[in-house]
Formats: sequence, C-alpha cells, structure tokens
Amino acid sequence: MTEKPLFDIAHLRSVLEKATASGSRWNARSLSLAASAGKSPHLVRDIIRGKSANPQLETVLGLAKALEMDIAQLVPSTATLMPRVGMTGGVEQLAVVGAVAAGVWREQTDWAAEDRYSIEVGPNPVAGGERFALRMEGHSMDKIIPPGSDLECLRVSFGLVEPQPGDIVIVQRDRHDLHELTCKRLDHDGTNFILRAESTRAEFQEPIVIGNPDEDNHDDEGVNIIGIVLRSHQNLFQRRR
Repeated sequence: MTEKPLFDIAHLRSVLEKATASGSRWNARSLSLAASAGKSPHLVRDIIRGKSANPQLETVLGLAKALEMDIAQLVPSTATLMPRVGMTGGVEQLAVVGAVAAGVWREQTDWAAEDRYSIEVGPNPVAGGERFALRMEGHSMDKIIPPGSDLECLRVSFGLVEPQPGDIVIVQRDRHDLHELTCKRLDHDGTNFILRAESTRAEFQEPIVIGNPDEDNHDDEGVNIIGIVLRSHQNLFQRRR
C-alpha cells in the first residue's frame, strides 16, 4: 500500500513550478542543490514530474529554507513541522500566554489570565508532547513571520522532541533570576549551534552562537532551546463591533 502523503503534494508542486519558472532566481537544479546541501540535484525535478509523490520532511524543510519561506506557506495543509507521530484529535484551543521578541532577548513574563487569549490549532503532532503559544514581537524574522503573529510551539523534551538545524526555535537565556526569550532559525556550523535571523532589516543579520545546549549542557549564560515553532497564525480580521 502506498503511504499517504503528509501534505498537499499538488500545492507543493505548484510552488516549485513558480519558483523555478523562466526568469526566476532558481532553476530546478540550483534549487535542488540548495535545498539538499549539494547532495540531490534532481529532487525538485522529481517532485514536479510526480516521480517523488511523498518527499521526506527534511526535503521540504530544505526547500522552505532555500526559498526563504515558512513551511506553512510551502505546504499549508501540513499540520506541523514534525512527523505525524501518535497524532490524535481534531481542532483544539491553545492559550497564548506571553510574547517573544524576534531580534533581541526579551524578559520572559507570563501574561495575567485576563490578557491571555486562545487560538485554534490542529491535533498534537507528538503523543505526550506539550504545546504552548507565544505572540511574536519585533522584525528579526519578518521575512517569514510578521510581527503580531501567534506562534504555535512544541516544547523541547530531549528523548521525545529534539531541535534540529533548520527548525525555527524559541530560546531561553537564564541570567540569575532573569529569564529571557528570543525566536530564531537554528543552524549548525559543524561545531556549534547558531541562531540566525531571517529579517528585512540589516541590524538583525549578526548570528548568535549558542554552543551545544541540551538537557545536560548549560553554558555560562544558561542558553537552552525550549521550543520548536510548528506554525505561525495571523489574525487578519481586525474589525471591532
């Protein structure tokens, strides 16, 4: 039996056709090489021609990164950035409990109950995984996440949910009793993990090196990846009664 695709392959094919059309920045080969770190020159061609009807998640993440798109734009019917492990349930309500600043470290504060609001999300992608939601403030990820978006996040739990290069992550820095958060794209240079902005603004282009934080490894500033952003939600209906 053929495995059911995790997302709308027709939409993905359409996006790739437009991205590699005549006069575009990319052709099928150059985009394939960029998305696969030079390993697979034909992956875009195979998707467009229908030869690859169910590409792997890492392939789609690579394409999204090369095209500077959020994965939700590339495959909008995908429930999350994570594999469908033990996915159960239907639409759920998730409380937005605070804000995270893209571009700078912002002190972590949980909003008062009266300031919180809920967003609708799909089923949990990981059985036993914990989700939380934060509002994005600032412009350092504005190429893919506009300020004011609500971020649906999966809490990192080593051994269950672990961050990987290419993920958009929520990072916490501890300084004594002060907890600060930021949101960035996670990268790895072969030695250290790096946080990179994806911004239209020059002041956010400097990467942040965070070493190799994990559950047993805390550097001098106590930097830890606490969440993986699954999807950003935008409320475009601002009218008030």
